[in-house]
Amino acid sequence: MTDGGLVWILLAPLIGASVALLGKLFPGASKVARPLAAASLTAPVFILISLAGRVLRGEVIRYSLGGWPQPMGIALTMDGIAWVSAAITAVIALAVVLYSLGRERYSSEFFFFFLMMVTGMFGVAVTGDLFTMFVFFEIIAVTIYVLIAWEGTVTGLAASFKYLILSSTGILFFLLGIFLVYRETGILSISLLGEGPAGTDTAVMRLALASLCVGIGVRTAFIPFHTWLPEAHAYAPHPISAILSGAMIKVSFFAMVRVIMLFKGEYLYPMLTWIGAITALTAVVSALAQTDVKRLLAYHSISQLGYILAVFAAGSSIALTASFFHAANHALFKSLLFLTVGAAVRFSGERNLYRMGRLGREMPVFAVAFFAGALSISGIPPFNGFASKAFIVSGMEGSIAYPLLWITSFLTVASFIKLGRIYLPGAATSEIGNSEIQGLKRTPGALETISVSLLTLACVATGVFGTRTADFLNRLLYGTPLSVVPDLFSVKALLKTLPVAVLGIAAYKLVLTETGQRLSQKVKAMAPPLRVVLVLFLAGLLAFAAAAY
Repeated sequence: MTDGGLVWILLAPLIGASVALLGKLFPGASKVARPLAAASLTAPVFILISLAGRVLRGEVIRYSLGGWPQPMGIALTMDGIAWVSAAITAVIALAVVLYSLGRERYSSEFFFFFLMMVTGMFGVAVTGDLFTMFVFFEIIAVTIYVLIAWEGTVTGLAASFKYLILSSTGILFFLLGIFLVYRETGILSISLLGEGPAGTDTAVMRLALASLCVGIGVRTAFIPFHTWLPEAHAYAPHPISAILSGAMIKVSFFAMVRVIMLFKGEYLYPMLTWIGAITALTAVVSALAQTDVKRLLAYHSISQLGYILAVFAAGSSIALTASFFHAANHALFKSLLFLTVGAAVRFSGERNLYRMGRLGREMPVFAVAFFAGALSISGIPPFNGFASKAFIVSGMEGSIAYPLLWITSFLTVASFIKLGRIYLPGAATSEIGNSEIQGLKRTPGALETISVSLLTLACVATGVFGTRTADFLNRLLYGTPLSVVPDLFSVKALLKTLPVAVLGIAAYKLVLTETGQRLSQKVKAMAPPLRVVLVLFLAGLLAFAAAAY
């Protein structure tokens, strides 16, 4: 089934980027160009809503650019995976751009690069061939490189340069995979490959899949390809941190899911389950050791991606739905957390959580929004993280890797008890007095408040109506209703959160001890140098290739 409306998912943000560029060329029009450019992101939302019914009925919607048929032409494809990927991008981008409009410092140039990045993410979601996916990944990479360094700080520039090096290295592996696929089959069209050639079980095709997974794995940021993320997410402007964590790594993950399913790479599942579980646990330990509030959140992005990867690779009937459900929920609560914590950093002029003061009384709406995000990521009912983690439990039933995720769950609680002190009500801490807070004060505006309020409501709604949300995703992905439905709000399910909460409090108390502080310092000092990171990339490729044999 073809549909010309599909192309407007890409054209709308491109037009918005062009409008933003006009604001740069004609400075007098900047105040008009910014909101007009931002408004372009409403079009993909309405297009996705209009296409949802057809995708739910199992249709695969296609559009050939210029009328050229595959394999010669560029095709766009909308199926269940593409719809979820594009929807997450659209929702988070719209929330972040609304937040950004509330600050004059985000100029027309910022909106140009932001909308080009969003175009790249939409492109990865709906592309119909591997080479076009590469092109859109590169659009994302170049724009992110600029946006991470947007504020011109030394740390931001260093994080941007590190991202550029590692992203470029990763994309070389992706290109190697494309070359091997084309040499073996003569086509790069995803739909045509899916008709037979992609399933060819040869050494070349298995090496091709390994290369593609490594190339995308760098953007997805699971171990051992994660080392760029803490700096990039921590030192980028707050709205960029939100969309990188909320949408970009999810789009990359969905692309990897598509590639693995296309090339019938189920033999990778045992390895990916353990990679996901280990990623979740090691990253949360690093997060718990941090005192920089944004670095703490950045490590949690890696940790939660570990959950998403592990349950996907569990391979059970509910695994894919549970994985996508948690990915969607993570997009909501992590973008919310980055925006609320970013507002606290701007308000207090501090990034060290022990020197930020108690801002709950100063910023009550943002305090409520922050705790909604914190309770969501901690898996506390009735918020959305609780709902999707219940599905993860069902998806990983019987897996010997699940205990690592259970340990991760109470360490996550400990992390957010630690971070939550920045938004507790009451007087400021002794490290920073009230007068100093007032001197640095920059109260969030109306648009910023609306943005975080909408994300807060979404975190509540997708938790309270968690079963319906998961059923909707299951219908998108499989075309059938849920076959496994956890009883989310039974007494038994609710009581299961008590041990996690108690152990989380205990872990937090241990971190505050002298021994805990000493261990935290050692964990923080364990960042590998760049040459070791590049060796890890090669080791990752060898591991993926070895898993094929």
